Amino acid sequence: MKPRPFDYRRAATVEEACRLLAGPAEARVIAGGQSLVPMMNLRLVSPALLVDIGGLAELRRVTLAGDALHIGALVRHRQVETDPLVAQHASLLASAVRHVAHQSVRNRGTLGGSLCHADPAAEFPACMLVLEATMHIASSGAERTVAAGDFFRGMFATALEPGEVLTGVSIPLAAARDPAALHEMSRRHGDLALAGIVGRRGLGLQRWAAFGVEDRAVRLAQLEALLAEEPQAGEADILAALALDLPSTAGAGNAGRAKLVIAADLARRCRDDIYRGDVAA
Repeated sequence: MKPRPFDYRRAATVEEACRLLAGPAEARVIAGGQSLVPMMNLRLVSPALLVDIGGLAELRRVTLAGDALHIGALVRHRQVETDPLVAQHASLLASAVRHVAHQSVRNRGTLGGSLCHADPAAEFPACMLVLEATMHIASSGAERTVAAGDFFRGMFATALEPGEVLTGVSIPLAAARDPAALHEMSRRHGDLALAGIVGRRGLGLQRWAAFGVEDRAVRLAQLEALLAEEPQAGEADILAALALDLPSTAGAGNAGRAKLVIAADLARRCRDDIYRGDVAA
């Protein structure tokens, strides 16, 4: 299939992009296009205007700013995988990229595109929850920040308002350096996850999230409390905690129970990696 007709504008600045997005036409941002273009071809979405921000060099940088690692929204998956600052300060993200589709997609897809697309089965939203990232959002003449926990609102839904652009994310260095791991199950390597778990162990805390099981990436508060009290909890206890954290999955009959069992095994594997000092490859 082919997309419905649309207009195209290439923004020279973030301000111009915000102004175009706030206009009367139904508009969408395009950067890597690895999610948006297939959806347009299938006519799942039909924006009247595409606003191309791919030329905004200031959004393609990875920098250290104070006590945080800042990653621009246009940083491509491949750069996340290979950038030395990411490897040093947020190796969890570099590990997560290896589960994302295939090399051709990683060469084009962007971190910001993945976060704004908010696919429930994507790795990066769950990583942002665990790393307690801050999302930087621009609109015409203004900027605001949103905690990752408040950014993801549901399936393909975020806190972005009309006329806003995600410009990047900041990850606290203290969080990014903690032992962390990610495991997922998919039909084939590179496919979207059927279920995935990501975890981080800090000083006196646990941060865990699931993806591919609910309508968005979900923080696992019950699992965090369990592992903070009993790091070597058995799989039955992990399963019980996940059933409380993931009520929609737990109530989804045999398919939901199967996902919970898979998620419990993935959580155990992440826990074992973290407590061995390993990071999932």
